[in-house]
Amino acid sequence: MTTGPFDLVMDFGFKNPQQTQRGSTEYESVVRVAMSLAHAKSMVPILANVIATYEQQVGPITAPGFDDLPKE
Repeated sequence: MTTGPFDLVMDFGFKNPQQTQRGSTEYESVVRVAMSLAHAKSMVPILANVIATYEQQVGPITAPGFDDLPKE
């Protein structure tokens, strides 16, 4: 993920099992999503709502390292 003064860019990719086993940081880029920082900020509560609804219906989602992040 990279940010600039006006935008945020997220690259999503794929690592094959061999790369994962070797601990490689290389990946094949599959899609790039770019948006303004204002758009990215507006997505935060939308995603939080979708995840909260899912967890109410299915149960908690485990996310390694998530509990270590500061909550604001």
